[in-house]
Amino acid sequence: MEQKLKLQTAFGCQLSLKVVTDDIFAVWWDSKFDHQADAEIIFKHLKKIRQDCLQNLGMEDPPNPSAGFYYNVYIHHGEQDSFPVEWGNGQGTDKYQLPFLTLPVGVHTSESNLHHEGFHIFQYQANSSGFAYKGDSQWYVEASAQWYMCQNQPQEINAFVEAGAIGANPHLSLWHSFSNQAEGDPTDWLYQVRQYGMHTYLYYLTNVAKVSPDLITNGFYLGTDLSPQEYHYQQIGADHLRNFFSDWAAHNTGNLDYLTPEQITRAELEVKNVADPNNLHPYACSYDNPQQVKGWIYPPEAFKPRGWAYNVIRVQNCSSGTYSFELKGDLAGSEGAVSHFEGRIVVGSETQKLYTKINMIDATSGQSTVRVANNCSELFLVIASVPEHFSGTQTYGYQAKIEIDLPTSQ
Repeated sequence: MEQKLKLQTAFGCQLSLKVVTDDIFAVWWDSKFDHQADAEIIFKHLKKIRQDCLQNLGMEDPPNPSAGFYYNVYIHHGEQDSFPVEWGNGQGTDKYQLPFLTLPVGVHTSESNLHHEGFHIFQYQANSSGFAYKGDSQWYVEASAQWYMCQNQPQEINAFVEAGAIGANPHLSLWHSFSNQAEGDPTDWLYQVRQYGMHTYLYYLTNVAKVSPDLITNGFYLGTDLSPQEYHYQQIGADHLRNFFSDWAAHNTGNLDYLTPEQITRAELEVKNVADPNNLHPYACSYDNPQQVKGWIYPPEAFKPRGWAYNVIRVQNCSSGTYSFELKGDLAGSEGAVSHFEGRIVVGSETQKLYTKINMIDATSGQSTVRVANNCSELFLVIASVPEHFSGTQTYGYQAKIEIDLPTSQ
């Protein structure tokens, strides 16, 4: 460091604590424990994260160095040390109005945890009111930190452990988080963890759609009042972003096939272990066979897609033949926002998934035809609601039709 930084802690007496420093960081722990070796691991990761965030991702240091002090990182042991018992895993602000990081023993040297929490350090000085940790932008602070973690550990089996929450309730807006749910929304794991699982969308944008990674992060420091979702719409472009979102929805429906098989299995296991089965709503409508599909299909009121959300209509045990799809969306949402829809068709067999776009005639209507072979086990119509409206919980209604032309028997 060119600048000489000073030690300062708001927690405990320096005489009863151990502390070591490197770069802008000071790692503290209760002197009854030995974390010297652990501190070196923490330094290694946080210094690398800092360099990446400042040099490559358009982010800035926390306020501590400019105030003349180290950024404090505390390794804590719950009730066994002198630090506050209520401390969890994450960033806080002390009585000096400076941020600090608390790392519980057990995850304090976890590379995944350090990437997530370390990234939060460099979000702290964000000057964009639209990216604030509240309301319809709160989701992005957590989703982007999870995105940063999986960018650095893309093969880690637990990198996408929350991914199952997305497909479980795809009718929820991409900005659904802790504090902006609609009246009557459950608050179980599936709904509350969803903002962490939205890193699958950001990962898809950068790693599949090839959006520049700095576009995920630089909005924090542009002084913009645009929300992250609106900023992406402006920077990436309406048509491109709508296509990327709809393709992501289709590949989620195709069993998250942009992830590794091990990551998919791990995400499925997490849903099985901790999700409330009463809150699993992956399909707006589901049919056991094509003969059950008759006339126009309307989504249940409770599961109509919200803004930047999607519905899935599933048809199982498909016979070979030609399937025609038609989509007619309402012109406006439930609170008057102008609608815009995109559609995708996913045809699944035991060995592969085939993806087709609905040919949109205008912003709310479209149609397409696909041929299905004998080895098809099921097909899905994915209806993405992607309006030029980026807040709230209003819903966007539609009707869809699936008609089957079976081949004539020889």
